[in-house]
Amino acid sequence: MAWWTASIPHSCIQLLLLAQCALLTATPVVAKPQVVSLPIYRNERRSIVKRDTITANLRNDYYDGMFWINATVGTPGQLVQLQIDTGSSDIWMMGKWPCLGLGDQCLGGSYDEMSSSTSTVLDRSGFTIGYVDGSGVEGDYVRDDFSIGGVKVQGMTLAVATRVNSIGTGVMGIGFESDESIAAYGGKPYKNLVDRMVEQGLIKSRSYSLWLNDINAQTGNVLFGGYDTAKFHGDLVAMKVQPDAQSGQITSMTVAWTSLSVTDPTHGNKLLTSQSFALPAVLDSGTTLTYVPQDLYDELASFANVVSYEGSDTGFVDCNDVNQYKGTLDFGFGGPNGPVISVPFSEMIYPFVDSMGTQQRFRNGHPACYFGIAPAPNNNQILFGDTFLRSAYVVYDLERKEIAIAKTNFNSQDSNIVEISPANSTATPTWKFVDSVTVAQTGTVVPERPGEIASSSISSSSHSYTGTGIGFHMPTATSTSTGKHNAAVPGRAIGSGLLVPVGISVISAFAGAGLLFAR
Repeated sequence: MAWWTASIPHSCIQLLLLAQCALLTATPVVAKPQVVSLPIYRNERRSIVKRDTITANLRNDYYDGMFWINATVGTPGQLVQLQIDTGSSDIWMMGKWPCLGLGDQCLGGSYDEMSSSTSTVLDRSGFTIGYVDGSGVEGDYVRDDFSIGGVKVQGMTLAVATRVNSIGTGVMGIGFESDESIAAYGGKPYKNLVDRMVEQGLIKSRSYSLWLNDINAQTGNVLFGGYDTAKFHGDLVAMKVQPDAQSGQITSMTVAWTSLSVTDPTHGNKLLTSQSFALPAVLDSGTTLTYVPQDLYDELASFANVVSYEGSDTGFVDCNDVNQYKGTLDFGFGGPNGPVISVPFSEMIYPFVDSMGTQQRFRNGHPACYFGIAPAPNNNQILFGDTFLRSAYVVYDLERKEIAIAKTNFNSQDSNIVEISPANSTATPTWKFVDSVTVAQTGTVVPERPGEIASSSISSSSHSYTGTGIGFHMPTATSTSTGKHNAAVPGRAIGSGLLVPVGISVISAFAGAGLLFAR
């Protein structure tokens, strides 16, 4: 499950079902694509309002770097706010009693199966997910109706949390069946959300596309069963999803990452990786940051004048300096003939705010931002989260086990939806395909049960984070870990308990760094 749950701009998502047109008596008409489309509009993360029971809301938690969707579960529908996540495969909601115990820390509302006339308990205490930071969830498997906007998916297998540890909201996972929690423990996978949509005729293929859009945008889109050619530049280029090294199964959205370079508007392109570079990278909307090997992070942190501090897996940058810089980070996939996604540095940051939402500043008065890249734990758990995905249009084809990617078209107002045909049809996708290099994902972690996590794995501050032992998910941006990074400096505790730097000396490509935080 992606504990960077998904990110999409502070936004609501309207769900529309585009049904096929019927043939007229004399004149045939072209059928509209049979897809489920979720447009996005900016909104506040904590707000769950009654008017949204008709409109499904996918919200961008801009300040925490997360993406949310409002859904209703059961009959009558109970509104819950979930993190949409390509890096996990279960839908689970907070239960009534754990949410009561969490108070205002229960951000996404709760679900009570006893209040739904369509619910059936499938397995008491059968659901378990553990996280590497010691947090986790236990609960019941239930069957109930799941609605996003005006579209209802009947008889969904869901989980409701009865016990939680350091977690405050549920998740809508849309990954492979093989990554379901029950499968990780040796059980038989069930039909998850995308499967049920196909089974009930809402879409034709087990596929969806993500358009997260610009970090400051008011709109974005999640499209089940198709993709939108107006939302990207150039051609979609597909690559095979890479298998897990231990099991040999396809369990995560892993592709072959084969190059990283920096394009400077003055000095041109500088390749940071070797010609033989190839690593597995998970394209995970449930992860906020982008995690790269330590040596690459060190080089980028020095280049961007990242202010880091001991014990943190994230650093700070001057928002003004980064927003004014016009260079890009260029990520290449699949080898020399594969796609390249250029990410503006300005898309790699997001504001550092306190618990009241107040922008924090350096002592020179410049706003402080989190840097959207961090070093990968153990140097082998490479995750490309929302700081990367905003600059990419990504199609996840679960049937063909392919991921197609193109450069995003920020803030596009147009739409041209193409339906994706099922793999067993005579029609083939219109995207290009690159016979990419083969890499094996080796970062799989055996799932743990809550309370059984080794204390030496990761330590956290009073800013809780979430990371998963299933799949390849990292902690959130407001956390601390035991890792030490380039130019780490002593810190001091303020207000919320987060350590902030009191000084640093690094070489920067950006001018005018304010190196001290104001009180």
